[in-house]
Amino acid sequence: MALEISLTAWIVIAVVVFIILGAGLYIFIFLNVTERLYHKIFDRRKPIPAVDRSPTKIDQSTIFGRGLAWFYTNRLEFVNVRIKSFDGTPLCGYYRPSADRSTRNCVILVHGYNEHPANMACYAKMLMSKMQCHVLIIHQRAHHMSGGKICTYGLYESVDLEYWIKFMKQRAGGGARIYLMGRSMGAVTCLLAAQQKTLDPNVCGLIADCPGDKLLNVLEVSSRKHFKRDCTAYLRRVRQLALKRLNLDIMKSDCVSDAYKIKIPVLIFQCGEDNVCPPGMQVNIFDALRCQKRMVMVEHAGHMEGYDKATATYEREVARFIEACVVRLVKNGMM
Repeated sequence: MALEISLTAWIVIAVVVFIILGAGLYIFIFLNVTERLYHKIFDRRKPIPAVDRSPTKIDQSTIFGRGLAWFYTNRLEFVNVRIKSFDGTPLCGYYRPSADRSTRNCVILVHGYNEHPANMACYAKMLMSKMQCHVLIIHQRAHHMSGGKICTYGLYESVDLEYWIKFMKQRAGGGARIYLMGRSMGAVTCLLAAQQKTLDPNVCGLIADCPGDKLLNVLEVSSRKHFKRDCTAYLRRVRQLALKRLNLDIMKSDCVSDAYKIKIPVLIFQCGEDNVCPPGMQVNIFDALRCQKRMVMVEHAGHMEGYDKATATYEREVARFIEACVVRLVKNGMM
């Protein structure tokens, strides 16, 4: 009898130990995964290059590749410029003044996450063909030649954009008419900046290509695709780490909640086969806007592929949007 009790006790102890070890292993894996996820989301992906070199080989099979080739062919027409943002972070950009120095039209182009700024060159070329304009391609913080150790997905970057707007006003002089255009995270940066009361009145239009509606939703889509499972618990922990270490709330990277505050015209492009920022995200933003707005769907295009897959339609919509902005400026006595 004593032997039976002893054996039963040992079995119970073994089960308890097994449960404790299993729980400990789960917690260890959970903390390890969330730590790695935190660094992957926020840390700068690439160091600042010592020299801003042109690539040795460019694939020109897409309009983006041809734009890149055009940029580096005409590289000397773009001036390297540098400013400091609100927190002292050095920011860099490529500035190209218009051939018509008297023009007041300005375009600021904002690249996406982990992209080279020169990938926006095809848009610069397109907009320059539609109007005489000064062009600025910015390097977002923690990207390419700009400083910064963390990417904040539009939160700090939208404030940086306000400093670039001031830069363009100084270059173009009084009466500057500034258009913002961004893709993916760059579009989010533009939308978040446009929601602010401090948005400069000289900004007269915004083009957003494949923006995500909320950072949390984008991260959920990305993590589900990568881990093949629901990652809500992991992302909740990542949010806590960002709040504690960076004083940054990822819930505030939200283009929907305050979209009604945007007063300037907005043109949104969405891609039918986008698996990074699915079309429903752009619909959420569009429905929340209360300004002059238009949304264009490009079928059979993946994330940020709209311009390449439907070039003529894309350029026609951009030209139509600029004309609408000009009409609005005339009506408001700003031209």
